[in-house]
Amino acid sequence: MTARAQRRRRWRLVLPILPVLALILFSVVAHEVEEPSPSDAAYLSPVGDGPDGSAWLAEQLRARGVTVRRVTGSDDAFAAAQAARGDATLFVPSPGFPYRNQLRRLYRLPDRTRVVLVEPDDTQVRQAVDALGATRRRWATGAADRGAGCELTGAGPAAVVRTRYGRLEDSDTAVESCYAGGVVRVFEYGKEFVLVGSADPFRAERADEHDNAGLALDLLSAKSTVVWLDLHEQEAVPPQPRQDIPDLPDQPEREQVGQEGPSPFPDWLFWVVLTLLAATLTIVLARGRRLGPPVPEALPVEVPGAETAAGRGRLYRRAKARGPALETLRTAARRRLAVALGLPTTAGPETLLPAVQARTGDHPHRLGEILYGPPPETDEQLHTCAVELRQLVEYVTARPVKEGEHR
Repeated sequence: MTARAQRRRRWRLVLPILPVLALILFSVVAHEVEEPSPSDAAYLSPVGDGPDGSAWLAEQLRARGVTVRRVTGSDDAFAAAQAARGDATLFVPSPGFPYRNQLRRLYRLPDRTRVVLVEPDDTQVRQAVDALGATRRRWATGAADRGAGCELTGAGPAAVVRTRYGRLEDSDTAVESCYAGGVVRVFEYGKEFVLVGSADPFRAERADEHDNAGLALDLLSAKSTVVWLDLHEQEAVPPQPRQDIPDLPDQPEREQVGQEGPSPFPDWLFWVVLTLLAATLTIVLARGRRLGPPVPEALPVEVPGAETAAGRGRLYRRAKARGPALETLRTAARRRLAVALGLPTTAGPETLLPAVQARTGDHPHRLGEILYGPPPETDEQLHTCAVELRQLVEYVTARPVKEGEHR
C-alpha cells in the first residue's frame, strides 16, 4: 500500500470521529458559559436582579416577615449573627471566599443559629462540621425527591443533586439526609448546619423549576432574621480578628473514612472517554459490515460466469477496491499458469516465476510486477495490469482467455 493510500485510509478512520469531538467540545464550552460564577456581583445576591441573582428570594422572605440583613464581610456577618442570639440564619452562598479558617469559627456562634452553606467542597465541609464529608461534584445538577424521613423542609422535588454529602464512617452523630444527599442537616455544638449541594434553588433563573423556590424559602425562613453574606471575592486575612468574635485554635485535620481522595482529572473526563470509545466501536462495526472473516457461499441460483465476473467488477468499482479486484484476477491467473506448467496450484513466487520465465523468456522482475506487484491507484492502472495478466496467461497456455472464464 502506497503512502498516499495509507494517508487516505487513516483519514477515513478519523473523519467520522470529528463530529463527535466537535459535539463534545461544544457541550463543554456551552456548559462553561452557562455555569454561574460566584465572582459575579449578582451571584446569589439579595440585591442581584440577573438570572443568577436572588433579589426575588429576598423579597419573598420579607413578605414572610423575615428580616434580611445583607453584609459584605465575614466578620460583619459573624457579628450580626452573634447579635441575633440564636434567632438568625447565617446564609453563606460562597463558602470559598471567607478568609482562611473563618469557617472554623462557626462554632462560636450562639446556640440555635442555623448556618446554610451552598455547595461547599470537602475542605470547606471539614472546616465547618465534624460529622460530614463531601463526594465529588457532578458535571450537571440533577433533581430528586425530598425523601422519606426528611423533616427539614416540606418542599417537593428540587434540583440540588450536584455535590452530595454524607456522614463520615468514624462519626456517630445523627445526620438528616434529604434529596438523595443533596441537602443534609446536622446539629453540632448547639448549632444547626445545613449543606445544600447546588446553587440552583436560590437562582432566579431556576426558581420556577421543580420546587426550587419552595426549598430555598424553607431553608432561609426558619428564623426571624437572615444574615446574608454577600461576598464575591476572596477575603484578605485581617491583621487581627475582631474582639467581639472569639477565635478558636486551629483544629487538627479530621481523617475522612470512606471518602475518596481528590482526582487530578475533571469529573467529565470519564464520560468523554466513554463516549469516544462508544463512537469508535460504532464506526468500526459500521465500516466492517460484518463480524468475522468472509466465508464462501453458494449462489442461490445458477448465474453465468460472465455475469458473475461483471457483477463482482461493478461492486469492486463502486467500493474503489482496485487492489482486491486485481488480486482476484492475479489469483486466477497464477492458478491457470501453475496448471499449464505442471505445478501445484498453490505454488509460490519462488517456484512459479522461474517456470514462467523459462516458458516466456521475459525478465523475472517484469513477471513479478505482473503477478505479484503493488495494487493499482487508478482505474487506468487496473486496466493495464488486467490486460498484461490476460496476455501472459494466453501466451503460456496457448489459448485465448474469454471474459468471465474460470477454471
